[in-house]
Amino acid sequence: MKFSALREDLVKSVHLLQYSVSARGMMPILSGVKISSSSDVLTMTSNDLESSTTTTCAAQVEEDGVCVVNHKLLMELLRDMKDEKVLLSTVGNEMVLEGGKSYFKIFTLPVEDFPTTPEVDRAVVKGIDAAAFIKSVQRVSRAASKDEKRPTLMGILFEVGKNGIRMVSTDSYRLAVDVVRNGFEVFEEDSYIIPAGALLNLSRVITADEKVDFYRDENRGQVRFSAGGVDYTIRLIEGKFPKYEQFLPESVERKAVANKEEILGAIKRISVVNSVIKLNMGGEEITVVGESREVGEGKETVKAEYDGDPVAIAFNSRFLEDGLASVDEEEVVLGITEPLKPGVIKGREGEDFLYIIMPVRI
Repeated sequence: MKFSALREDLVKSVHLLQYSVSARGMMPILSGVKISSSSDVLTMTSNDLESSTTTTCAAQVEEDGVCVVNHKLLMELLRDMKDEKVLLSTVGNEMVLEGGKSYFKIFTLPVEDFPTTPEVDRAVVKGIDAAAFIKSVQRVSRAASKDEKRPTLMGILFEVGKNGIRMVSTDSYRLAVDVVRNGFEVFEEDSYIIPAGALLNLSRVITADEKVDFYRDENRGQVRFSAGGVDYTIRLIEGKFPKYEQFLPESVERKAVANKEEILGAIKRISVVNSVIKLNMGGEEITVVGESREVGEGKETVKAEYDGDPVAIAFNSRFLEDGLASVDEEEVVLGITEPLKPGVIKGREGEDFLYIIMPVRI
């Protein structure tokens, strides 16, 4: 193998592969990036057995070939080199990197040990607006569980329908639902449980001005997202996602509308006193209260439009912050039925995003 490429292009491509590189040392091959050169194109792949990322990079190829090198080492060398153009070649079990003033040799890894990327080419949806997709993933992923003992809750339910793509996540304490609508072509309707961490990584790889295509394999065990020259393959989570529909309220008795930044700022400040905060709703205001034997007491009042009898309800402050931060409107709606029943957070105008949060007994 022998080729030359712009260092900037190589850095960009290698950087995109980072989310499918394993940092664990049990299988060193999973810390590598596979580089194949052919016909003035480099194809680069990383694979940690749970996800796989493939991208391409323009190059001047003198000799075709394939090799696997440690991703972190390659990234650090390319990033720190000062040369505009880099010549890379393999000699035996070594890769040579040369620039105008730089020269490095790094050991390669066995190509035959690198895992193969499965064929995932059954089209499910094409032409999803990347900006809407990214926003939805970032909103919903906040409510996904981090508990490895409950793997299905570590995923996002990805429901594809003719009228939209619904994403749902829950950790049993809160539930987030969002819908991406319009502008894409649906080839088949189905649902998948996709690891939330993998989807969040994908949202960091693609850019907002692209279109996203979604594929599955024949066994419905893996899915692939394709956007902007990057293919991201993900192993699905097996199991059944909770029947979340039963937790979606048909209506709420009391609603408070407040400026998002004002209520969010008050909650952040009061949470310094206690991670459990109380919201006193009544009149034309919401009073955010925090009390702690160790720290003391905090209280802050925020203007609000409120229709209903006065009520006090308590929430985990971090969960409440996540819900409010996920609303992209200037004003947020906090819906309350009873002090011990779930609260609802959504935008004043939008209906596609819904965040349901369990209260804390006080």
